[in-house]
Amino acid sequence: MKLRKFLFIGAILCMTSFAFAQDTDCDTDISIYREAFKQWDGKAASANPIMIASWRRVFLNCPSAKERTLTDGTKIVNNALIRPTKDAELKEKYIDTLVMVYEARIQYFPKSGVGNIKGRMGLDLMAFPSRMEQAYNALKDAIDNDGNNSNYAFIDGLFSSTINMVKAGKLDESAILDAYSQLMDIVEFNVRKYTEEGNEKLLNSYTATKGNLEAGVQPYANCEDLVRIYQKKFDAEPDNVELLNKIASVLASRNCDKSDLYLAVAIKLHKLNPSPESAYFIGKRYLADQEYSKATSYLIEATKSQDVKSAQQAYKYLAQIMWKEGKGEQGRAYARKAIELDKTDGEPYMIIGYIYASSGKECASNPLHAKAVYWAAADKFQKAKEVDPSMTAKANEMIREYSKLFPTSEDAFFYNVFEGDEYQVECWINEKTKARFSNN
Repeated sequence: MKLRKFLFIGAILCMTSFAFAQDTDCDTDISIYREAFKQWDGKAASANPIMIASWRRVFLNCPSAKERTLTDGTKIVNNALIRPTKDAELKEKYIDTLVMVYEARIQYFPKSGVGNIKGRMGLDLMAFPSRMEQAYNALKDAIDNDGNNSNYAFIDGLFSSTINMVKAGKLDESAILDAYSQLMDIVEFNVRKYTEEGNEKLLNSYTATKGNLEAGVQPYANCEDLVRIYQKKFDAEPDNVELLNKIASVLASRNCDKSDLYLAVAIKLHKLNPSPESAYFIGKRYLADQEYSKATSYLIEATKSQDVKSAQQAYKYLAQIMWKEGKGEQGRAYARKAIELDKTDGEPYMIIGYIYASSGKECASNPLHAKAVYWAAADKFQKAKEVDPSMTAKANEMIREYSKLFPTSEDAFFYNVFEGDEYQVECWINEKTKARFSNN
C-alpha cells in the first residue's frame, strides 16, 4: 500500500516537472520570437528564421498561452511563409497552417469575437484563388454571427466573395441579390447609427461600403437581368411561398414591378397564401399599369398589413389613385392615414399638396377662392419638408412653381383680403391659411 502511494506521488511530481519545463520552454520561446517580431518590418526577406522557429514551437506546444501569439502568427505565416513560397503544394500547406491559427484563436480566445476572427480569416483567404469557397464561408459566418454589428470590411469582403463564387459557377446569380439585400440592411443600419452618434470616421467607412455594394450589384440589378435570374427559379418552384415573397420583394425594390413576372408571382402568391402582403404586390403592379380600379381593391386590403411600412405605402398609393381620379377629399383621407402611421414621412403631405393644387376648378366659387387653393397647397409642401428633410428640394420646387399661381394683391383687394390675413379656404378643403400674393 505504501509502495503504491509512493509511486502515485512520484508520478504526480514527474507530471508537474514536465508541465513546469514545458511552461518554461514556452516562456523562453515567446520571449525569443517576440523580441525578433518587434524588430521585423513584416517583409519576407527580413524574416528571422529564429523568430519563425520559436513562434512555431509556441503554436504547437502552448497555443493557449497568449492570444498575441495567434495574432502575431497570422502575420508571420502570411508574410514570412506563404508569400515567398513558390512551390504550390507547400504554399497550400502553409495556407492550411494559417487557417489552423485562426481556428486556434476561435477555440482558445472566443471572447475576441467569433465573427471578428472569422471575418479576418475570410479576408486573408480571399488572396488565394484556391480558397475562394473557404473565404466565402468564413465571411458569411462572420456576418451571420455579428448581424448589424458586422465590420464594414467584412461586408465588403463577403459581397466581393459572393460575386467571385457566382462567376466561378459555385453559386446561382440570385445569391448576389440575396447578399446585397442582407448586407445593405446592415450598412444602412450603421449609417443611421453613426450619423446619430456623430462618429464621422465610421460613418464614412460604412458610406463607402454602401457605394461599393451599389456599384457591385449594378451589373446584376437591371430589370432584364432580374427577370432572367428569377424566372428560372419561379418556373422551377412556382408553389414555394418563401421564394415568391423574395422574388416579389426584390422586383418591387428595384422598380421592376411592370414586368410580367412580377404580376405572375404576385397573383400566384395571393392565390396560395392570400394576405395583405400579397395584395400589396398585386395592387402595386396594377397601379404601375394605371389600372386604378383593380389596384384600389387590392391596396385597400394591403392597408391591413401588420408591416407598418407596407400598410403606410398602400395608403400613399391609394391617395395618389384618388388624386388621379379627381377624388380629392378621399385622397386626402388616405394620405392622412399614411401620416398617422409615419409622422416623419413628408410624402403624404406632398400628395395632399398636389391634390389641393389640382382643386382650383372644383373650388372656384369666386376668382380669389379658385387661386387660394395654391396657398393651401404651399402650406402642405412646407409641412412636408419640415417633417422630412429629404423632401426639401422637391417641396421647395413645388412652392416656387405654385407661388407663381398665387392671387395678386389686386385680385384679393376686391374681396377685402390683404397680405398676411388669415383666410379660410372653403369647398371640401376647409382649411385656414395666410394670404400671400404673386408678383406675376
